[in-house]
Amino acid sequence: MKKYFVTLLLFFSGLFAIAQQAMLEKVISVDFRNITMYDALMQIEARAGFYFSYDNQFIRNQKKISFAVSDKPVREILDMIFDNEYQYIVQNNKVVIRKKEQPYMVVQGRLFDVTDQAPVAYASVYMPELQIGTMSDEQGFFSLRMPQSANMSLTVNRVSYYDTVLPIDSKNNKVLNIPLVPHITEENEVRTTSVQRHWLARRLIGTRQRLSSVNLKNYFYQQKFQLGILPGIATKNVLKGQQENNLSFNVLGGYAAQVDALEIGGLFNIVQKHVRSLQIGGLANLVGGSVSGVQIGGLYNYAGDTVSGVQIGGLANADKSAVSGLQIAGLYNETQAFTGLQIGGIVNNARGVQNGVQLSGLVNHTKVFQNGLQLSGLVNVATTMTNGAQISGLVNRAKKINGFQLGVVNLADTLQGIAIGPFNYHRNGKHAFSVSAQENGQVNVSYKSGNRSLYNILQLGWVHAGNPGGYYLYGYGLGSEWTLKRKVKMAAELVSLFYTTAKEFNTDYDNVCFQPLLIYQVHPKLQLFAGPRLQYQLTGNNEGLNAYTGFRRNMITLNENSRNPLSLGWTLGMNLF
Repeated sequence: MKKYFVTLLLFFSGLFAIAQQAMLEKVISVDFRNITMYDALMQIEARAGFYFSYDNQFIRNQKKISFAVSDKPVREILDMIFDNEYQYIVQNNKVVIRKKEQPYMVVQGRLFDVTDQAPVAYASVYMPELQIGTMSDEQGFFSLRMPQSANMSLTVNRVSYYDTVLPIDSKNNKVLNIPLVPHITEENEVRTTSVQRHWLARRLIGTRQRLSSVNLKNYFYQQKFQLGILPGIATKNVLKGQQENNLSFNVLGGYAAQVDALEIGGLFNIVQKHVRSLQIGGLANLVGGSVSGVQIGGLYNYAGDTVSGVQIGGLANADKSAVSGLQIAGLYNETQAFTGLQIGGIVNNARGVQNGVQLSGLVNHTKVFQNGLQLSGLVNVATTMTNGAQISGLVNRAKKINGFQLGVVNLADTLQGIAIGPFNYHRNGKHAFSVSAQENGQVNVSYKSGNRSLYNILQLGWVHAGNPGGYYLYGYGLGSEWTLKRKVKMAAELVSLFYTTAKEFNTDYDNVCFQPLLIYQVHPKLQLFAGPRLQYQLTGNNEGLNAYTGFRRNMITLNENSRNPLSLGWTLGMNLF
C-alpha cells in the first residue's frame, strides 16, 4: 500500500511541474510600440493569465521596446525582451524573473622572475575592467575567482618589473606559470605617496595593502559609493586603495584613492590623493594630497598637500604644504605655509605665515611672518616679521621685526617699531644703565631698553624720607628720545614708583613721576642729563602721610591741601651704554 502511495505522489508531482512549465510555453501574440519593459510585462500578464515577480525598480528603468510577434510562447517573448540575460522560475501562478548567474572560474598560477626563476612575491594580479584582483604570496602563487567569459585577460603589476597582460582561456583552466621581466631603471627606490610613508598609515594599512598601492600607482577606478570595515576588508578588497569615491563610509577604518564629497570613518580614514568637502574620522584622518573643505579628526589630521578650509584636530594637525583658512588643535599645529587663523592649545609651528594670526597656549613659531599677529601664553618666535605684532606672557624673539612686541622679555636683532616690556634687547635699539639723584635725596638706578622712539624703564632706588632705614623703591615706565642737535637731545619719561621699607614689604606708597630731560652726549658711551620733575602722589592710607611728606622734601607743592599733591622738583644723572 505504501509503495502505491509513493508512486501516485510522484506522478501527480510530475504533472504539477509539467503544468507549471506549461505556463511559459503558452502561446500568445503581442504588439509592443515604444513602451517600457514594465508596460510590456503588463501586456503579457493580461494575455497569459498569470503575473510576474521582479525587481520593480530595475524593470522600470530599462530601455523602450518596439516589436510585434504572433503565436509565440511566453518564454521566447521574454527572451526577446531581456536578451537571454534572465531566468524564469515558476511558482504556482507566478513567474519570478531573475538575472542569470554568470558562471565563474578560478584562475591559479605562479609568478617567477624570467632571469633566475625565483618566485615573485607581492605582485598585484587583477582584471581592470571588473575591479577584482589579488596578490601573489611569498612563493609567487595566486588564486583569483573571476567570471567565465570568452574574452578575458589578467594584468600583473609589480614594482621593478614590466607590466604583463595575459589572455585567459576559459576552456583550459590549468595552473599558469607566468614569467615576469625585470625593469631596471636608474632609480631603484620604491616611490610611495606621502600618506604611505606616514608613520601612522604604515601601522594601519598593512604591508600587503601598501605594496598593492605601490604596484598599482597608475591604476585607479571610480565608484559613487564605498562601504568599508577595515583596509583590506571592504567592498573591493585588494584593489580598495585604488578606488575614487564620491561617498565613503568606513565602519572602523578605510583606505581609498580619493574622496570627492563625504567620508566618515568610525576610527580613521586614509586617502592617497585628495579629499573634497567633508572628512570626519573618529580618531584620525590621513590624506596624501590636498584637502578642500572641512577635515575633522578626533585626535589627529594629516595632509600631504594644501589645505583650503577648516582643519580641526583634537590633539594635532599636520600639513606638509600650505594651509589657507582655519587650523585648530588641542595641542599642536604644524604647516609649511599658512594664511588665516591658527589656534593651538600648546604649540603652533609654521614655516611661513603670509597673512594671519597664531594663537597658542604656550609657543608660536614661524620663520617668515609676513603680516599678522602672534599671541601666546609663553613664547613667540619669528625669524622675520615684515609687518605685525608679537604678544606673549614671557618672551618674544625675532631676528627682524617691523611692528610691535609686548612681553616680559623682547628680543630682536633689528626692530623697526615698538617693544614694550621690562627687558628688551635690540641690536639697533637703545640700551642704557642710568644713575640719577633727585632733590629729595632719592638715588635711582635704571635700565632703559627699546628704541629711541619708545623705550622701557626698569627702575630701582632708595630714599631716606624721615625713616631710620629709609625706603626702597621700584617701578616701571616708558620714555621717548629725540635729537635736537648733533650732541644735544631731549627725552620725556613717565615712571610709576612703589615704596616699601626693608622690614616689611608693602605697596602702600606710590607716586607717578614725569620728567622732561635735556641730554648731552659727552662720549659715544656716556650721556649726562638733567631736568625738572613732576611728582604726583597717589592716594595712600593716613598712616603714610609722614612718608609722603618725606618723598616731597625740597619740592615745590603746586596744589596745597589736595589729597593727591602734585609737586615740582629736579633730577640729574648719567646714562652709561
